[in-house]
Amino acid sequence: MNKNPRVFVLSATGSQGGEVCQQLRQLEWNVHATVRNPDSPSAQALVESGVQVSQGDWDDHQALGKAMTGCDKLFLCLLPSPVDQDLERVRAEAITRIAKDVGISQVVASTTLGVFLHDRNEHVQSGSFMEKHLAAKKGLEDAVEHARFAHWTLLHPALFMANFLEPKVSRAAPSLRDHGFYKTATTPDTRLALVDHQDIARLAVFAFQHPAKLHGQAVGIASELLTPHQIMDELGEAAGRQFKATYLTDEEIAAQGVNSMAWMRHMPEYVAMDEVEKLVPLTKFRDFLEREKDIVAATYPRSE
Repeated sequence: MNKNPRVFVLSATGSQGGEVCQQLRQLEWNVHATVRNPDSPSAQALVESGVQVSQGDWDDHQALGKAMTGCDKLFLCLLPSPVDQDLERVRAEAITRIAKDVGISQVVASTTLGVFLHDRNEHVQSGSFMEKHLAAKKGLEDAVEHARFAHWTLLHPALFMANFLEPKVSRAAPSLRDHGFYKTATTPDTRLALVDHQDIARLAVFAFQHPAKLHGQAVGIASELLTPHQIMDELGEAAGRQFKATYLTDEEIAAQGVNSMAWMRHMPEYVAMDEVEKLVPLTKFRDFLEREKDIVAATYPRSE
């Protein structure tokens, strides 16, 4: 293997892509990325870490091709479009074509644990938002497979630990932030599969370092399994506040149109924690909260 491979990282200013950039730079690998605004604080942080940053977005094929030229590897992670759920697949197909054309030989793509449900047609309501969301993620994965790269790996992250902190909690669980209640379509004995974005990056970097080891595999990644009650207890201890999990009944789930969220009851079935932990260290939720204690304090300020 080339002593210092070149990796192009998509979503480099996001939590996953940003962490992949940082870990690759710690290995002194060459890292390239495009950003919409090179003057933004997040883009400047990349530059300071040694990432080669150029201006462009996911639809600027010329900028992508120029930035990818000379790279050996690609980290592919895309966000869904709020107006066109199929756009993620379309973008992935274009990006993988560009990557193939410029000579990239390995792709590590990160989507979501729920793709396993799409593949098996399990636990997701037909015609729901979740079904369409998973179809788009599956489309991204199909683009990677069909491009026939020399090596490719699909990562299926579980529920992000960061979803319980700002800025993600505002969308993922606003009642938790605002009122201290975590409303969930799971049950009290459900073990939720939580993942630290740093662990996702560790596994991505491992795959880059050992292209054949995880080639052609889809890996469900979680860092720890905890019940909602355990999550609230550990979050409360870190924040110095009390939080409570509240469980929607099946009737409430149906009435609120969140049937597809009940799939989270089955998350442990789709993760490979024992196998992943043999490859990279995994982070406990308690340790994640300690590491991110400043964000915990900002998300859940203590009352005077």
